[in-house]
Amino acid sequence: MNKNNMNFGHNVQNNTLPENFSAKLAVIASAITTFADALATVSAVLALEESIKSDETDAKNLEIQKNQENQLKQMQKQIDYLTNQLSQMNSSRH
Repeated sequence: MNKNNMNFGHNVQNNTLPENFSAKLAVIASAITTFADALATVSAVLALEESIKSDETDAKNLEIQKNQENQLKQMQKQIDYLTNQLSQMNSSRH
């Protein structure tokens, strides 16, 4: 029995971790956390850039739409004018 107790004590000593293992593990965890924070920051910057580009595109599209509306109004005025001219020409013939 004494021999078994000695073996048991020997196994316990072999299975224990070095004292600085927890410190090393903490450093590794801190490095991983720092990397994850950096990755999250890069992701946030990219999302912000995409949002800015989207806003710029929306503003450009709005400007294009306003220009097209103005062109359509001008075309409608021209059509109205020409229609009026044709009506006057037809009235003067009769």
